[in-house]
Amino acid sequence: MNITAAKIKSLNGKEYAGKPEITDGDNLSLRISPKGKITFQIRYRINGRQARYKIGSYPAMTLAKAREECARQMDLVNKNLDPRNMEGVSAVELSHIENPTILDCVEYWYVNYCLPKRDNPQGIKTRITSCLNETWGNQYIWLMDKSHFTAFFKSMGDVSIEKGRGKGFAFNAIIEVRSILRFCIRQGFISNTQFEALRPSDFATDYDSREHYLTLKECQLIWSHIDELNITDRNKVLLRCAMVFGCRISELCKAKKVDFDLDNQLFTTQRENTKGALHSIVRPVPNELVDDLKYIKSQSPSYLYMFPNRDGDHPASGSSVSQISKSCYESIEGVNKFRMHDFRRTISTHLTDAGCPLQFTEKLLGHKMKGVLAIYNKSPMLEGLTEWINRWVIMLKGG
Repeated sequence: MNITAAKIKSLNGKEYAGKPEITDGDNLSLRISPKGKITFQIRYRINGRQARYKIGSYPAMTLAKAREECARQMDLVNKNLDPRNMEGVSAVELSHIENPTILDCVEYWYVNYCLPKRDNPQGIKTRITSCLNETWGNQYIWLMDKSHFTAFFKSMGDVSIEKGRGKGFAFNAIIEVRSILRFCIRQGFISNTQFEALRPSDFATDYDSREHYLTLKECQLIWSHIDELNITDRNKVLLRCAMVFGCRISELCKAKKVDFDLDNQLFTTQRENTKGALHSIVRPVPNELVDDLKYIKSQSPSYLYMFPNRDGDHPASGSSVSQISKSCYESIEGVNKFRMHDFRRTISTHLTDAGCPLQFTEKLLGHKMKGVLAIYNKSPMLEGLTEWINRWVIMLKGG
């Protein structure tokens, strides 16, 4: 006898003294507890033995859905597959689109990879999609062969040029799109691999490698004029830290107050805040920075971040921090145009010229050691780093 939805509704959550199991036909039945809790189950035979399997509970699962699920599970049984052994596979929710487009792939990658694993995910996505015209963005992947991917990548370069982007913009965007398509293939979202034979360099050129570094005289001019610059106290301390440590600006922006142990004079960049999230970086804090860092800490006592944004307790904006260099070369005579990232090249160059062993400059910059050193040498080298950071500060002060 078939069960009705109205009958189930009337029994749900009420005291029940009837038969504990009611059949619906076609292998589906209901189990009802004395307190009126209702679950759906299927009865079947597998390898000659009787079995039962719970498929859901009312009202989370309706009668109609239970009948659909019963039919799906019985299809497995008819193939001699026991639903009880399929729970792992059945629990995975598949993101399936019948005919995914290029933009569908971008969105799939964005949700499943970019959001949880990349810094500034929305910015990365915007950078990629800004190189996609509507025609190719809405193109079905499965229809594309090598000639279509060739035209698609060429169009990315054309769009980038039309928008006045730097020559490496499209090159990096094409690299990202290839990574997106590979991720979608690994995840089973698409299967078309026709793009693999094509290289980004066939359609665009990379940015020129930047070789600029500041002269020691320029560094000394900046160091001696920092307090005169028309920038916030936060940015003045950020500038001093960038000049002394040679760290990436993002490492300072994301740093929390607990990362600065001023009693022991150590600055630790946590692994998740480093490029590639490969390892943490520990740098000695010289005496010349201690008072500045204590002052910055005191300006926002309830905040977690050392250099918070102006509108709240979250990392300082990279775009605003990057303008610090502009204040320097526009305000200080004798300082040429530069970028904040150039301090990394600057400190490495001048310390090497001063006789600093390569392993110390590499540790200071946060580069991963190579070869045997990468495997066996895990020392933070703090004694040597302290010596050379102090020497660098003396050089910045004109000594």
